[in-house]
Amino acid sequence: MSQNQDISIKQTIEELLQTNLFKNIEKRNSRQFAEKLAVWLVRYIIVVSSMKEALKIDLESVLLNIHGERFKKILEVTERTFQQTRMDDDNSHSYIW
Repeated sequence: MSQNQDISIKQTIEELLQTNLFKNIEKRNSRQFAEKLAVWLVRYIIVVSSMKEALKIDLESVLLNIHGERFKKILEVTERTFQQTRMDDDNSHSYIW
């Protein structure tokens, strides 16, 4: 695929749904939930990527522009959660670990 060739959004969503992460999400929730989440994630990725390209700023700045101060809180909560999950051997096989 050449660098400037666009990819199909529908194909991207289908590929995402075939990942182990999304198969697990589907199993834990539902196919409909996994499909909706995949659609929203692809939309979000396109928006973030477009902002990065247009504004020539780093990812964290793009996310701060989109989410404002909530971005910092999201980082705090997710970092704390991911650190705890990594340290907890009993939960090491949940979702992403």
